[in-house]
Amino acid sequence: MSLERPRQTPDSDDDPAAPADDASGPLDADALRRALGDAVLATEEHVHAPAVQIRPDAVQSSLSALREDLGLDHLSCVTAQEYEDRYESVYHLKSYDDPTREASVVVPTPRSDPVSESAAPVFRTAEWHEREAYDLVGIQYEDHPDLRRILLPETWQGHPLGLDYDRTRPQVVRYDENANPLAEDGRADTNTMLLNIGPHHPATHGVMHLQVTLDGEQVADVEPDIGYIHRCEEQMCQQGTYRHQIMPYPDRWDWGGGGLLNEWAYARTAEALADIDVPEYAQVLRTLAAELSRILSHMLAVGAYALDVVGDFTATFMYAMRDRELVQNILEDLTGQRLMFNYFRLGGVVWD
Repeated sequence: MSLERPRQTPDSDDDPAAPADDASGPLDADALRRALGDAVLATEEHVHAPAVQIRPDAVQSSLSALREDLGLDHLSCVTAQEYEDRYESVYHLKSYDDPTREASVVVPTPRSDPVSESAAPVFRTAEWHEREAYDLVGIQYEDHPDLRRILLPETWQGHPLGLDYDRTRPQVVRYDENANPLAEDGRADTNTMLLNIGPHHPATHGVMHLQVTLDGEQVADVEPDIGYIHRCEEQMCQQGTYRHQIMPYPDRWDWGGGGLLNEWAYARTAEALADIDVPEYAQVLRTLAAELSRILSHMLAVGAYALDVVGDFTATFMYAMRDRELVQNILEDLTGQRLMFNYFRLGGVVWD
């Protein structure tokens, strides 16, 4: 991200003419400079959200200021990327009360020492995001409460989304490093019991492994293991072309029924970057297909919840699957596929 150097801006407390920053409406780069002061390295204006680059040792103080002073109380996601000369962590902040109020906080770190403060003490949603950035990119986050791999096993060597990662190199795990995968026997020290639920593959609604700690019949703790279907599609997309080779991948992000919605998200992003106008007729087709896809996903969610949580294998589950099949038949007639639709194209759809 190329950012301009910050201008010298008088502080609003010292300059009566400086505009006040009320916690409503879109933000601009000047408001971010006033809120963050010396922590700012550079800024950049964007259509929807201004970006501010800050020092890696000022993450917590900066995010706290944006949360308390500017009303950015929602950390929607964290993006991590390695470049030729640096790493970047990008925190995307929004406001629950005002959807037009958002900002991107960019934290650069040198490739020789990719370490920055963790955002987890300010936003708990950063815990899993930063674990993923550490796991796949290799950025270290100080003060993180549980910085370890989240998608790959602890024995994995390297970070798959790094520029220097060798995809052809086999993963070799020494026997003495992984000889006993069982947890230590803690019965002498505690009354709890460790229960493994899964990993299992319940048809099309996800692969899950839960490490559950039981205190008698009460669940004391649950540790989800979520890395069973990740395939580093970011790397595949980086080596494909925008026009044709990436569109099949979004379907695989949610094969339970949300594929068309993911296709739409990718298509809109690429179209905005390339200034591609979508005809109104194609927009109508996209909307109809996406709404059917959303119904498809909801029917699966309701049916799977009834089956897995409630234990209802009869009425709710069967009715949900019956109605889902009707919608799936319509989408098959429209797209030619039942799950991996690959229907959207940049500028429209593949056919009508």
